[in-house]
Amino acid sequence: MHASFFTIRLVALAAIASVVTGQTLPAGCDRCVTVQSGDTSYIYQLAAVNSDILNPACDNLFVGEVLCLGITGQDCNVTHVMQTGDTCYSVATAAGIPINTLLTNNPNVNTICTNVYPGEVLCTASQIYVNITYSN
Repeated sequence: MHASFFTIRLVALAAIASVVTGQTLPAGCDRCVTVQSGDTSYIYQLAAVNSDILNPACDNLFVGEVLCLGITGQDCNVTHVMQTGDTCYSVATAAGIPINTLLTNNPNVNTICTNVYPGEVLCTASQIYVNITYSN
Protein backbone atom coordinates (compact mmCIF):
# COMPACT_ATOMS: atom_id res chain seq x y z
CA MET A 1 0.00 0.00 0.00
CA HIS A 2 2.72 2.49 0.91
CA ALA A 3 4.74 1.72 -2.20
CA SER A 4 1.79 2.23 -4.52
CA PHE A 5 0.78 5.45 -2.73
CA PHE A 6 4.37 6.69 -3.03
CA THR A 7 4.47 5.77 -6.73
CA ILE A 8 1.17 7.55 -7.39
CA ARG A 9 2.40 10.62 -5.50
CA LEU A 10 5.71 10.61 -7.40
CA VAL A 11 3.94 10.29 -10.75
CA ALA A 12 1.62 13.14 -9.77
CA LEU A 13 4.58 15.32 -8.75
CA ALA A 14 6.37 14.52 -12.00
CA ALA A 15 3.26 15.48 -13.97
CA ILE A 16 2.94 18.76 -12.08
CA ALA A 17 6.62 19.56 -12.62
CA SER A 18 6.42 18.84 -16.33
CA VAL A 19 3.44 21.17 -16.68
CA VAL A 20 5.09 23.92 -14.65
CA THR A 21 8.48 23.69 -16.38
CA GLY A 22 7.23 22.65 -19.78
CA GLN A 23 9.76 19.82 -19.58
CA THR A 24 9.43 16.09 -19.12
CA LEU A 25 11.76 13.72 -17.34
CA PRO A 26 14.32 11.95 -19.53
CA ALA A 27 13.33 8.61 -21.06
CA GLY A 28 14.43 5.66 -18.94
CA CYS A 29 14.49 7.63 -15.69
CA ASP A 30 14.61 5.11 -12.87
CA ARG A 31 15.07 7.38 -9.80
CA CYS A 32 13.68 10.82 -9.04
CA VAL A 33 14.12 13.51 -6.42
CA THR A 34 11.90 16.45 -5.54
CA VAL A 35 13.72 19.72 -4.92
CA GLN A 36 13.27 20.90 -1.33
CA SER A 37 13.85 24.33 0.17
CA GLY A 38 17.50 24.62 1.20
CA ASP A 39 18.80 21.95 -1.17
CA THR A 40 22.32 22.92 -2.13
CA SER A 41 24.15 19.73 -3.11
CA TYR A 42 25.12 19.66 -6.74
CA ILE A 43 26.11 16.45 -8.46
CA TYR A 44 27.35 16.03 -11.98
CA GLN A 45 24.91 13.17 -12.51
CA LEU A 46 21.93 15.41 -11.72
CA ALA A 47 23.03 18.08 -14.19
CA ALA A 48 23.97 15.58 -16.90
CA VAL A 49 20.75 13.57 -16.68
CA ASN A 50 18.56 16.69 -16.61
CA SER A 51 20.46 18.77 -19.16
CA ASP A 52 17.21 19.66 -20.97
CA ILE A 53 15.75 21.02 -17.73
CA LEU A 54 18.69 22.50 -15.80
CA ASN A 55 21.06 25.19 -16.93
CA PRO A 56 24.82 24.59 -16.39
CA ALA A 57 24.85 26.55 -13.12
CA CYS A 58 21.79 24.66 -11.77
CA ASP A 59 20.34 27.98 -10.65
CA ASN A 60 16.98 27.52 -12.36
CA LEU A 61 15.64 24.98 -9.86
CA PHE A 62 12.45 25.58 -7.94
CA VAL A 63 11.00 23.97 -4.82
CA GLY A 64 8.75 21.06 -5.75
CA GLU A 65 10.44 20.41 -9.10
CA VAL A 66 10.96 16.72 -9.81
CA LEU A 67 14.30 15.80 -11.33
CA CYS A 68 15.68 12.52 -12.58
CA LEU A 69 18.60 11.08 -10.58
CA GLY A 70 19.48 8.31 -12.99
CA ILE A 71 18.79 6.59 -16.27
CA THR A 72 18.41 2.82 -16.27
CA GLY A 73 21.84 1.26 -16.85
CA GLN A 74 23.62 4.59 -16.37
CA ASP A 75 22.70 5.32 -12.75
CA CYS A 76 25.57 5.70 -10.30
CA ASN A 77 24.04 5.04 -6.90
CA VAL A 78 27.31 4.41 -5.04
CA THR A 79 28.24 7.86 -3.80
CA HIS A 80 30.25 9.80 -1.26
CA VAL A 81 29.33 13.20 0.18
CA MET A 82 32.51 15.26 0.43
CA GLN A 83 33.44 16.39 3.94
CA THR A 84 35.94 19.03 5.04
CA GLY A 85 39.40 17.48 4.72
CA ASP A 86 38.42 14.89 2.10
CA THR A 87 40.59 14.62 -0.97
CA CYS A 88 39.90 12.75 -4.17
CA TYR A 89 42.65 10.34 -3.23
CA SER A 90 41.23 9.66 0.25
CA VAL A 91 37.75 9.14 -1.21
CA ALA A 92 39.02 6.80 -3.94
CA THR A 93 41.08 4.83 -1.43
CA ALA A 94 38.16 4.50 1.00
CA ALA A 95 35.92 3.34 -1.87
CA GLY A 96 38.54 0.87 -3.07
CA ILE A 97 38.66 2.32 -6.56
CA PRO A 98 41.48 3.77 -8.68
CA ILE A 99 41.67 7.57 -8.78
CA ASN A 100 41.14 7.41 -12.56
CA THR A 101 37.77 5.68 -12.05
CA LEU A 102 36.71 8.40 -9.59
CA LEU A 103 37.74 11.13 -12.02
CA THR A 104 36.11 9.43 -15.01
CA ASN A 105 32.79 9.07 -13.17
CA ASN A 106 32.97 12.69 -11.99
CA PRO A 107 34.04 14.73 -15.04
CA ASN A 108 33.09 17.92 -13.22
CA VAL A 109 36.13 17.37 -10.96
CA ASN A 110 39.44 18.62 -12.34
CA THR A 111 42.42 16.28 -12.55
CA ILE A 112 44.10 17.77 -9.46
CA CYS A 113 40.84 17.77 -7.47
CA THR A 114 40.99 21.41 -6.47
CA ASN A 115 37.38 22.20 -7.36
CA VAL A 116 35.53 19.86 -4.96
CA TYR A 117 33.78 21.22 -1.88
CA PRO A 118 32.11 19.91 1.28
CA GLY A 119 28.61 18.71 0.48
CA GLU A 120 29.40 17.80 -3.12
CA VAL A 121 28.30 14.28 -4.03
CA LEU A 122 30.75 12.16 -6.00
CA CYS A 123 30.14 8.85 -7.74
CA THR A 124 32.40 6.25 -6.11
CA ALA A 125 31.29 3.18 -8.06
CA SER A 126 33.88 0.81 -9.46
CA GLN A 127 31.88 0.62 -12.71
CA ILE A 128 32.37 3.43 -15.23
CA TYR A 129 29.05 5.22 -15.74
CA VAL A 130 30.13 8.36 -17.56
CA ASN A 131 30.81 8.25 -21.27
CA ILE A 132 32.05 11.62 -22.42
CA THR A 133 31.79 12.44 -26.09
CA TYR A 134 33.56 15.53 -27.32
CA SER A 135 32.42 17.33 -30.45
CA ASN A 136 34.37 19.77 -32.57
